[in-house]
Amino acid sequence: MKKYVLIFKTSIRTILERSHLIAKLYQVSKEVKFATIDLDDEDFILRIESTHRNEDFISRFLHLEGHQVAFLAAFEKDELGRPLLQPAYY
Repeated sequence: MKKYVLIFKTSIRTILERSHLIAKLYQVSKEVKFATIDLDDEDFILRIESTHRNEDFISRFLHLEGHQVAFLAAFEKDELGRPLLQPAYY
């Protein structure tokens, strides 16, 4: 099973918003296995571990919940949770 890490910049500012959105995200997407929002970061980074690259779904979900969101990055993880890096050249 593939594992992905998806990174987003958000407008989520409070602990209550964070708790509500993460709980709801787990309910609406069985692919999301782990989600965190860093309220101490100036970009309020949402980090999601998922079995699919579902950044469009997550972006739409956050917009529907009334938040601004910008997709920043995604990478695949191996069985041990290490990022898989693509070689820049061969």
